[in-house]
Amino acid sequence: MSTTTQLAFPIFTLAISDAVMRFGISHKDKDKILSIGFSITIIGLIPLVLMSCFAGIFIENFRVILYFIIIYFVQAMNSLFSAFTKAIDKTKAMATITTLTSLAILILNVCFVAGFKWGVEGYWISTILGNLTGIIMYFLICKIHRYFTLDLRNGISKNLLLEMLAYSIPLIPNALFWWINSSLDRWTLTFFTSVSVVGLYSCANKIPTILSTVNSIFNQAWNLSLFQNEDSERSNFFCNVYKYYSDIMFCCTIGIIWLSKVIGTYMFSNEFFSAWIFVPVLTIGVYYNSLNGFFGSLFTASKKTKYIFTTTLTGSIVNLIFNIPLVLIGGAMGAAVATLISYLAVCVVRVAKMKKIFNIKLDLRIELLRFILLLVESYLILTEKLYWVVTLFVVIYCILFLSKILKNKKSRR
Repeated sequence: MSTTTQLAFPIFTLAISDAVMRFGISHKDKDKILSIGFSITIIGLIPLVLMSCFAGIFIENFRVILYFIIIYFVQAMNSLFSAFTKAIDKTKAMATITTLTSLAILILNVCFVAGFKWGVEGYWISTILGNLTGIIMYFLICKIHRYFTLDLRNGISKNLLLEMLAYSIPLIPNALFWWINSSLDRWTLTFFTSVSVVGLYSCANKIPTILSTVNSIFNQAWNLSLFQNEDSERSNFFCNVYKYYSDIMFCCTIGIIWLSKVIGTYMFSNEFFSAWIFVPVLTIGVYYNSLNGFFGSLFTASKKTKYIFTTTLTGSIVNLIFNIPLVLIGGAMGAAVATLISYLAVCVVRVAKMKKIFNIKLDLRIELLRFILLLVESYLILTEKLYWVVTLFVVIYCILFLSKILKNKKSRR
């Protein structure tokens, strides 16, 4: 259900919530932005309902279709209101509502699934009620109803609508390609290997999510800051922030790789412990995927989303080319390597586009050195050779990074 909802979401909403946040920041008439976002979300619900009802003909339990439609709707509204709340600079309220929504879903999940023994329906109901709680809080805390307009002719500008759609529509295939990219390795492993291999691979992916979490926390503030910068200042601001961002992400990456086996002893049961060997390669993949997201933010801030689409498409094609051969050769390790190669391909293409369009100057020698260091560290960890060298490298790099931060703080005083 959740996978289907994620797949349907960008298609039927036209990824309009991204446009609502981007245009809401720079546009004076906030009510017009919200009106467009709300109208497209509601209109998109019509074909979704029709297609779902048609699919219901082939499903015995029609309640599944009903749950799917309701879950899609409440999540779409939540996403829209969350994006708009960011646009009107109420990020603290948005963070509070998001936290309370997640907490409500968790508590209701425990009550309905563990307490009342409602099974999967309990999970669906808790998702619906939790998201409804979030929607209500957007009205109570953020007073989002004040931005709604009933006069659609004055509330929706045709030019603004077309401009927002030109921004959001290229993000639809981008979202789908990312979904395919992140799922292709598991599909290939399921088809060509055993269930146990897929289980090990899925288990190994839990550790790199630590890096994804660090990245998502940073991105909450970063995207808004970049959107609010003027076009003339954006490139310099991007380069200055990237120096610190890339250092932080690299420190976290080498740290996770260094401790991958240790973390595995605590996170994995005995039967899944061998999954730790996939963690270094998967973590490097997440590192470059995070950089891709950071680079992509420059295109979205500049409203050049077509480059987001073309670069992501490149990564998907590369993944399709390498996935099956590498899985046949190396199993789960082959899948991890194929995913890493695809993320690297996106990274290279986006850096090339940035240099050409925005005249961004990145020191590619440093990026190449980091890549080599990550490969060497992964090799030493996997072969369990010279562990003290890896430890020394991680400690020295982190000390140098901290001293760099302290020097910059002193120079600002």
